Amino acid sequence: MASLLSRLKRWPFTPGQAKFRKLWAAESVSQMGAQVSMVAFPLVAILILDVGTVGIGLIAAAERAPYLLLGLPAGVFVERWNHRVVMITADWVRAAAILSIPLLAWSDHLSIALMCAVVFVVGMATVFFDIAYQSILTSVVDQPDLIDANRLLESSAVVSQTAGPGIAALLLRVLPAPYAVAVNAATFAFSALFLHSIGKVRAVAEESPEPASVRQELLGGLVFIRKNPLLRWIALIAGTWNLLLQALMAVFFVFLSHELHLSASAIATVVFVGAVGGVFGIAVMGRVNAWCGVGLTVCVATGASAVGGLVLAFAGGAPMLAAVVVGAAFFLQNASNPLFDVNVITIRQTITPQHLMSRTTAAIRTIIWGALPLGALVGGFLGEAIGTRASIAVLGVALLLPAGLTFVSPIRGIRSISDVAPEPASEDSSSHPHTAPAPEAAEHPLNTV
Repeated sequence: MASLLSRLKRWPFTPGQAKFRKLWAAESVSQMGAQVSMVAFPLVAILILDVGTVGIGLIAAAERAPYLLLGLPAGVFVERWNHRVVMITADWVRAAAILSIPLLAWSDHLSIALMCAVVFVVGMATVFFDIAYQSILTSVVDQPDLIDANRLLESSAVVSQTAGPGIAALLLRVLPAPYAVAVNAATFAFSALFLHSIGKVRAVAEESPEPASVRQELLGGLVFIRKNPLLRWIALIAGTWNLLLQALMAVFFVFLSHELHLSASAIATVVFVGAVGGVFGIAVMGRVNAWCGVGLTVCVATGASAVGGLVLAFAGGAPMLAAVVVGAAFFLQNASNPLFDVNVITIRQTITPQHLMSRTTAAIRTIIWGALPLGALVGGFLGEAIGTRASIAVLGVALLLPAGLTFVSPIRGIRSISDVAPEPASEDSSSHPHTAPAPEAAEHPLNTV
């Protein structure tokens, strides 16, 4: 009985972890809506606006551009603001922006330019939400529970990836694509309500009333990443991987619709089948980590993603056969995501002191997520130049690059998270002059790749 109670105390569903449960619920419900939009957004552009790979690439680039343009300043301001309030505001902004798409479609004013504007606003709010979410996580979860918390959050993401396209498939049978995205607006509203119910979280104690200059704070996260070899490799590998994956996704839906001639509901079903791979990845992650170690698991993830990209290029023939091949390839790629994300995010959170969390998260996301708009443009123009199938084949081969980088990096030698030593607080320009770790932050130092 004592052993059972001891285990329950560490499980996030216990009363002692109530704040994490609400944070988890907020993230889970917004993830579900986002997965519906992942299918509905490109289909709105393809079916309503009749755009090709360049148009899809522009929309994807507009959604991801805020990470490149606003990532560093967002980290500075989020560190100064109340993290929970930032997340709530971001949710309401996203809900309002997404709701404008069905309204514009209903009034016959929807255009590619307006879609790009809407997704840019959504992306901008997401930048602030994600940085605040990564920073608030270590205020509601102790360091020994961090990898479990990240695994639960990633579980919600992959369950959403599985169920979201299935919900999209059902919605697209009864609603036009523009109205299906309204579901996402509702989920962001529910997320805001869950976050409001969290209440106050512990704050970082102040050391000095004198604030640092904005320039010092902007550079603080970048300086910390530059000085830490593991973070440098993570930024390089994840940035390269994201660029190539986003390039592939820029041609993916056009490939399924125009080249394989799959219907909208069939595309949603294919994405649903492929997304089951994410659930599989979460289910086997603990065992794969135990067998291979954290570092080799990350190598396996990047390698599996490359294989999935190559398999996609061979899809063809009858629509049913093509759907099966695409589903298998997408299954493999989605299975690799949690194996990479959970381990790499936990490594980063373990290394980073609490007082540098927002700025380091912002800096590394500027690098990693800043590659996404570039990848979207590369994929869009590559698809226009050589065709969607040839583009997918080229990008599948190119995905071998991050796999190779992971294998030669020091990440490969990490057996478990306990092998990663927290970085001591620095007194140079990478430190935050007006804040210091809370008493527990030095012992419990510190996310969506």
